[in-house]
Amino acid sequence: MAAYTDTLGFYKGSAGYDSRANNCVSRLDMKLDFAKIIAARLAAAAVALAATDTLVTFQVPAGSLVLGGGIEVTTVETVNTTATLGLGTASAYAAAAPLNALGHTAVALAAPVFYATAATVILTLNTAAPTNAVVRAYLLVVNCNG
Repeated sequence: MAAYTDTLGFYKGSAGYDSRANNCVSRLDMKLDFAKIIAARLAAAAVALAATDTLVTFQVPAGSLVLGGGIEVTTVETVNTTATLGLGTASAYAAAAPLNALGHTAVALAAPVFYATAATVILTLNTAAPTNAVVRAYLLVVNCNG
């Protein structure tokens, strides 16, 4: 398993809040087009993605309450694979999301997570590396700083 913090093929933004909604509540989201990610990694002579690898997706600022999050598959994967969005399986916003089916995999607001210190949320490629899926990962974040 390799843990990638680069942004080859996608943009993960910075540790900050959305400027809308008076900086109180923000939806952080990103598009992950795995064909573009693979092409960018190849062009940069970077290691290819493999099963159990992780990609750092969101940078959550200190003092944030994450109400929930998930993965929306907008283009299905041809390989039977799943992905998890979170800090690992213990606090996953989307656990074992099937990337070969359209739709959302998300947790409800029942288990919000407070981040006293800055943290990174990762996407784990559980069973195989996707080759052509396009997904939208998202978090609903409350800025609890004064």
